Order: sequence, then C-alpha cells, then structure tokens
Amino acid sequence: MKDMGEVHCFLEIEVIRTPEVILINQRHYVLSMLFKFGMTEFKSFSTPLDKNVKLCRDSGKAVDPTRFRQIVGSLIYLTITQPDLSYPVGLISQFMSQPKAEHLQCAQRILRYVSSTKDRALLYRTGITEQLVRYTHADWVGNAGDCRSTF
Repeated sequence: MKDMGEVHCFLEIEVIRTPEVILINQRHYVLSMLFKFGMTEFKSFSTPLDKNVKLCRDSGKAVDPTRFRQIVGSLIYLTITQPDLSYPVGLISQFMSQPKAEHLQCAQRILRYVSSTKDRALLYRTGITEQLVRYTHADWVGNAGDCRSTF
C-alpha cells in the first residue's frame, strides 16, 4: 500500500477539503453523462418529474432497453451526491425490464433536471451536529405502476 495523500477525485466523485468543510460533488460526471446521452443542448427543468406523472408498465411503444438501462444506471450512481434524485430514479428503475417511450421520456426529463443541478454538492461542516429530517408521502392508492384495475 502507498499513501497518496488526501483524496481529490475518486470514481468521478470530486472532494474539496478545508479545515472547516468537506464538499463532494460529481460535476464532471454529470457533464460527461449529459454528453454521452446527447442532452447537452436541451433546456433544463427545475424539477425532476412532472407533479402528476403516472407511469404504467404496459402502455406505450417499446424502446431500446440498453439505452434506457444505461441512463438509469448512470442516474443511480449520481444519487451518491444528489439524494434528491432517489425517488424519481427509483420510480423509473421499476421499468428496466421492458421500458416504454414514456419511461424514456421521464428518464430524459431527469437528465434535463440534472443539467440544472450539476454544480450542487454535499457539504459537511466540522463541529456542527445536524439533525436528519425526512418526509414521506405514502399515496399507495395513486400508484398506477401496473395499471391493473382492483375491481
């Protein structure tokens, strides 16, 4: 083993460290991901999903599953430094076996949202104790994931 000093970049996670703070981000990873999927020239969105989105398993035209899986896999890796993506990425990842056009559109919308958040970073301060607060919205009645009637 060899001591190479403090980490600055590891697996495309950038680390900026001072005595008071540690910042981690994936800005370079986001830029390369947007370029890879041809999303650099599109207008960005301020939210990752439309507020009334209802994705169905069996509706719409089938799309290339390989491309869809690549996008979703890249987005899953991005949740390391952007935890706000956990819900929308988890939602579209349910459809990786047989993605449809509407699922791909949602994935592309998330990419367009990511283009507006590429400069975000997680900030850890020394000497400050933070309390984790979480919220949930459990609307299982509105989950139309398989679009089957329960009647």
